[in-house]
Amino acid sequence: MPVLIRHRAPMSPEQYDESAPPLIALLKKQPGFLFHASFEDAQGFVVAEVWETQEQHDAWFDANVKPNVPFEITQEVIGLHSFVTP
Repeated sequence: MPVLIRHRAPMSPEQYDESAPPLIALLKKQPGFLFHASFEDAQGFVVAEVWETQEQHDAWFDANVKPNVPFEITQEVIGLHSFVTP
């Protein structure tokens, strides 16, 4: 089942813009990756991703994001009923 994962970190859009490009280049090649977006909401900065499975996300996150992002990141995992692409 596809999952939406919201990542929250105490970072600014500028900090995201500095750290994200090399990770995004790798992210696009990952098995199971479907969608990535970043935005600010009332609680701060958010990165939202959709993956085919949580296991695929977790493998990517643990190997690539945790070692390279110097912020504590909290995650909310939401099972999706559907995900439609063009």
